Amino acid sequence: MLATTFDPALLSFSGHETFILRSHWLKKAYDLLRSQPDLFSLEDAFVRLGVGKNMAHSIRYWGRVCHVFERSEDGTSYRPTWLGDALLADSGWDPFLVTPTSRWLLHWQICAGSAAVFTWFFTFNLLRRGEFSSSQLAQQVHHVVAQLGAKLPSAATLGRDIDCMLRCYVRPDATLRGAPLEDALQCPLHDLELIQLLPGQGTYRLAGGAHPDLPDQLVALAAWYQARHLGRATLAFNELAYAERSPGRVFRLDEDALLTRLLHMEQITHGQATFSESGGIRQLAWRNLEDAAYPRALLQAAFAQERHYV
Repeated sequence: MLATTFDPALLSFSGHETFILRSHWLKKAYDLLRSQPDLFSLEDAFVRLGVGKNMAHSIRYWGRVCHVFERSEDGTSYRPTWLGDALLADSGWDPFLVTPTSRWLLHWQICAGSAAVFTWFFTFNLLRRGEFSSSQLAQQVHHVVAQLGAKLPSAATLGRDIDCMLRCYVRPDATLRGAPLEDALQCPLHDLELIQLLPGQGTYRLAGGAHPDLPDQLVALAAWYQARHLGRATLAFNELAYAERSPGRVFRLDEDALLTRLLHMEQITHGQATFSESGGIRQLAWRNLEDAAYPRALLQAAFAQERHYV
């Protein structure tokens, strides 16, 4: 049975205007929004952002799905979220998104559960095989959307959405004719190397592993939100490894790498979570899932660790 809990009416396969996320876009929009909340309602928004008209729409989309800014209650303006302020302010954690922590954080924000980027969610949470072609992925997404009772996207719309998702993770060969230089250089998700093109086959594979540049605190953050989403403080190891929104799934951590991190979770979370193994049952238990400030504390620690190593 399909376990996703999306409102079918909210599923979207467009909005990015086929432009992949670019690192400098979020900072540029953030700075303008602080003084111009109605930026995206202005006729000359694209001029102020220094991009084309369609790119301005794409920047608004990426800011929303990365959760660094949000629409106001009356729908007439946008404002930075707490994460946008903490990350992108001049004195923020990483305003130009150059650290591994930022890259992994953006990936998690996009893939962990937004209906506006359902293709991303499906690929990292529901895709059962590690290898796939664009057409195979389209067929599977189409099938799941039908199961959810949502409006089916056209083949062209879904194809463009999948192509955009792939270009976010697969760095183009700059020697190929027509390969956009901006795409080759500026998407922060490229360096994660989570999707790899198999040479000469026209197919892709999701790349799992230990991912040593992934901060332990982000693994904890994903596990905390997964527990909140499920409404219970204790999660079994298999859920943390393979369930939707789990750190194992979203970050493509293999079992050994995930287990290694979970064994240190009590230290990582300063006692907020405890991993135990008894009678062959391995599980992670959280003390408190109600503290809304806790995600910020985990992220603060992750970025502080980045500064320590610089």
